[in-house]
Amino acid sequence: MISIRQRLLIGLLAGLSGVLGLSGYATYRQARAEINTLFDYQLRQTALAMRQQNLLALALNREADEGEGDLLIQVWDRQRGLLYVSRKPWELPFATEPGFADLLWQNERWRLFTLPAGDRIVQVAQPLQVRRRMSTDIALRNLAPFLLLLPVMGLVVWFGVGAGLRPLSRLAADLQQRRPEALEPVAAERLPAELTPLASALNELLARLTQTLDAQRQFIADAAHELRTPLTAVRLQAEIAQRATADEARAETLDTLRAGLTRASHLVEQLLAMARLDAAPAAGRIELLDLLDLAKQGVAGYAAIADDYGLDLGLLPSDAVMVAGEPGELHALLGNLIDNALRYTPTGGRVDVQVRRVGREAVLSVTDTGPGIPVEERERVFDRFYRGPHTAAPGSGLGLAIVKRIASRHQARVGLSEGESGGGLRATVCLPIAP
Repeated sequence: MISIRQRLLIGLLAGLSGVLGLSGYATYRQARAEINTLFDYQLRQTALAMRQQNLLALALNREADEGEGDLLIQVWDRQRGLLYVSRKPWELPFATEPGFADLLWQNERWRLFTLPAGDRIVQVAQPLQVRRRMSTDIALRNLAPFLLLLPVMGLVVWFGVGAGLRPLSRLAADLQQRRPEALEPVAAERLPAELTPLASALNELLARLTQTLDAQRQFIADAAHELRTPLTAVRLQAEIAQRATADEARAETLDTLRAGLTRASHLVEQLLAMARLDAAPAAGRIELLDLLDLAKQGVAGYAAIADDYGLDLGLLPSDAVMVAGEPGELHALLGNLIDNALRYTPTGGRVDVQVRRVGREAVLSVTDTGPGIPVEERERVFDRFYRGPHTAAPGSGLGLAIVKRIASRHQARVGLSEGESGGGLRATVCLPIAP
């Protein structure tokens, strides 16, 4: 695994090498341009000096000059007759156009200057490889100090990056030395600006973790408290049934025992549902659902229980509305609303379910003719395990808490109000309509 220091070192050295390469190329191009200008000037001055030279003197001095320098001098007459050439092996063809020209002759490139001078034509030429070699030498001489300093720059970058990353190492060491239960915020006052976002994110994570752990501890404590009562009652009813001698007393005790087991089972199911909702970060498999079909299924599922309670459970005229949601969670939401309404509605009452389209929202409502909930308690009933002081119906205090949790996971709103006739309770859930 490559560390941040190694990555920074490799990246910075690669960048410096790239900059040096570009600088070398730019220096080479600049040196070549300057050398070309200088040598072009030399070619022109040499040609100007040669236009009045005595050819006999040039011929006598040619053997002495043979092999020296890198210039080729040729003198022609107007009939293209070669009067003089300084180096016979380098002899170039006749050039008709005056001025500078680039020439390719026998696989070698030349820079040529032609000067008409009366009845003569003077040509001065030079191999281009001489210019390239000199340009390269100048560029390398300019870059040599930087190439020698590259290892030194690598060491400076290595130790500089290490010093810059030292606060990160201290932060990591501080977190490693903490006890598992130590969730205090990380001190971010003395950290560099680059580490402040990391420290802030860590502190936010620690705060959420603290809140989650506190909620779990409270949930476990509340669950233990709520389970203690029904389980104690079940144990006592079992002991009474064991001591009962008459069949009628035993049957009555067993009925009470069965009811206690039903309540305990319902509480465990709701505890598991709440635990699953807390564990899952977001709604699971999202699908397009017809809320009216969901309401019909919910009414059909609780019809037998409503008959057993002597209640009228039905579906009012509704609108077919499509919403996006997790099917299991929305079924649980409606089921808890209907179950709550059935539990708190006295015999002979009624529970109505309805789905309506209101603007860009789908409104699911469950209305009962029970005792209702006082206005001052309508916010608290969504708390876990909360049961009003005058509540007589059996329950765990988790139904509306589950409804609230599922609604928040679907970006929905939950509200409680009085029924249309001024009594009972109406629970409404407003969900966004699927596009």
